[in-house]
Amino acid sequence: MKILRVMGICVVTSVMIMLFLSGLDYVFSNDTTSWSRIELHELYGQEEIDSLFLGASHVYSGINPDIADAAWGQNTFNCSTSAQRIDTSYLLLKEANRVADIDNCYLELSVNGVTRGVEDGTLQEICRVSDYMRPSWNKFVYLWTTIQPQDYINVFCRARRNWKSVYSLQTMKETVSAKWTAAYRNYEYVKVESGDYAGKGFIRFKEEFENVGARVRQPIRENLVNEEFRYYFHEIAQYCQENNIRLVCFSAPLPEYTLESFGNYDEYYMQAKELCEENGVCFYDFNMANPSILGMQDTDFRDSTHMNEMGAERFTKVFADFFAGKIEEEELFYASYEEKKEQLPERFIGLILRRDTSGEFCKIRSVTTKKDKFKFEVYYEDDNGECTLLQEKSRNRKIALPSAEKINIKVCVFDSQDNQVGKYDKIV
Repeated sequence: MKILRVMGICVVTSVMIMLFLSGLDYVFSNDTTSWSRIELHELYGQEEIDSLFLGASHVYSGINPDIADAAWGQNTFNCSTSAQRIDTSYLLLKEANRVADIDNCYLELSVNGVTRGVEDGTLQEICRVSDYMRPSWNKFVYLWTTIQPQDYINVFCRARRNWKSVYSLQTMKETVSAKWTAAYRNYEYVKVESGDYAGKGFIRFKEEFENVGARVRQPIRENLVNEEFRYYFHEIAQYCQENNIRLVCFSAPLPEYTLESFGNYDEYYMQAKELCEENGVCFYDFNMANPSILGMQDTDFRDSTHMNEMGAERFTKVFADFFAGKIEEEELFYASYEEKKEQLPERFIGLILRRDTSGEFCKIRSVTTKKDKFKFEVYYEDDNGECTLLQEKSRNRKIALPSAEKINIKVCVFDSQDNQVGKYDKIV
């Protein structure tokens, strides 16, 4: 009887603690615009998923499940999340297979993705998924292996992450009011400026990419693949084999600007392909796609790495047709990006603007598929919006800068025939 009494006290105490934490969460944690909250809720509502898409933001902005459903006659689901790490992909694969019996898994690989290990993630990236998972062995193992002891309180007490709102009665009222709606209870998406949740994990973006000096990318190094990534990738491949799941890896299209800015994209392609071959997995890089079949334009992207709604539609249609066997591999893919470049029309793509190590000069680098002797007219814009000429039309690519921590540089680009081919600005 004493043992039963103690057990009863423990159960009642645990229930009271859970109710208390849930109350704090309701008051202090405003997740009314969370994509993953609705996505995980939809996942648990699926009776069967024929094909699952996994990866980070390239996937949730680039693959539209509705298009894949129609093309394949299947039920597909986009289970990607922002900055999704490989261990999180492994978790979601197992959880999706537990609730919906997966037949096919399409896992996206990217330059940034393969370099990330378990310790490279943030608590926010972990909780973005774990907060909305139902209790399961998969969730327990994931939290046990990823959460550090100093983060235990923040994981199990979500309100602790938003402790500053304790001092704001207005914030608390706004949070409760937002949650006290039928839309929140029914998991209806509340549209925000950053994107529109379109269902089954797909996020619809309207913006179009403008070449205004994307962030500088370093050349792709040898031994790019992180060892933790390699370990979990092997675990995914082995899990799929043991559970009769067909695993296919791919890389989503990037703008020409981004591919060119790496300078040696084929180095990534060879390393990713080798990783997949070591694990008996097929790999397809859609940056090698024939432009006559998949002709991605700058207007198909919302920034230097992510597709918008128009690009996702274009890409998903070709993606679905290829895996449906309607397009031959030899017809769609080049053997390398350098081989593809030889078939591209010559054009000026953009500029990369950055300070040198001294901070006294701005260096200009052309991103182009054509060889031409470009000239640059450079201006400096002050805080009042007034422009000062720093360099008249010249081939000089090293511009002396005024003394300031941040400077807004404007560059007009002219080809050898003095035709203006671009106008760019960036704060350096």
